[in-house]
Amino acid sequence: MAGFLASAWEIGLSAALPVVVALAIFLAAARGPLAPHIRACAGIVGPYFASVSILFGLFAALLVNEVWQRADEAKRAVQIESDAVQMLAHFARANGIDTIVIPQLKAYVVAASAEDPYAATITASRSETGKAYLELLTTLSQAHFLDAPARGAMLTATRDLLRAHDERLYLANDITAPIKWLAILVFGAITQIALLLVHVDKPHAMRVAVGLFTIAFAFCLVIVAIFDAPFEIVLAGEPGTSLRLALDRL
Repeated sequence: MAGFLASAWEIGLSAALPVVVALAIFLAAARGPLAPHIRACAGIVGPYFASVSILFGLFAALLVNEVWQRADEAKRAVQIESDAVQMLAHFARANGIDTIVIPQLKAYVVAASAEDPYAATITASRSETGKAYLELLTTLSQAHFLDAPARGAMLTATRDLLRAHDERLYLANDITAPIKWLAILVFGAITQIALLLVHVDKPHAMRVAVGLFTIAFAFCLVIVAIFDAPFEIVLAGEPGTSLRLALDRL
């Protein structure tokens, strides 16, 4: 859902829409042109609901697991990027080139911290980060006065830095997130309708069953809204916080 709604609106809609759908189907069953047709469905057996609910449960479980893993991977990418900055700073000081490398690391940290993957200016921000990274890589590549093992280790850390940076942005820009959110909304609404049809001749049981499922449905949507855009909520302020902390520790 990254980029199509603000975080607060995502969570608010995720909590409210299942309730709105439940109220709408209650109203449709009680009055209006669809009410007679809905009441005519009395007698639909319970196994019909089971087949629909299993589909929803499997899809919701897979989706929640996926977004949870994405949040973990995003956190790991931020940590690797931060560790690479700290490692390069340690190597620079150990080899007496900290006056050259540390300022370039700080320039990279400033540029990377300013990247907002959900902003329209992300292309310009990535360009600034790329320039800072290129200057750092050029300095280390041309540091022939370093012994081979130290130079190789610093270049490896530099590659890790770029790999973690690219992975972080890749995880933040998942264009399929709105589709997944909409898909679980549709599956949930179908399951609510199935519950209503199974209990259409028992209004009290219908309201209880649909109400309990609506709570679970809303919870799934909220979890997806929170974890599917990790840098908006779970990792808000990253990678800037971790990168600055890595340099401040030195």
